[in-house]
Amino acid sequence: MPTLKHFRHCRLTIYPNEHGTPHFHLEFVDGDRCSVAIETLEILIGEVRPARKMTEALAWAGENRELLLEKWEEITR
Repeated sequence: MPTLKHFRHCRLTIYPNEHGTPHFHLEFVDGDRCSVAIETLEILIGEVRPARKMTEALAWAGENRELLLEKWEEITR
């Protein structure tokens, strides 16, 4: 499972052999996890409390959507 970016509270990964909506996973140091759609940054699965823990990662993802989509294609084919 390639980790693409480390943040203060979490890491951002894309798992190989996944299908469906292009998405990434956020895995937090406190055990929270969620899957986030690359295009919309909407949480698809999971819950993170408080939501502000995701601020840094979602800001980065929003600025790097094209890179994330490229990595999704590369890793999941």
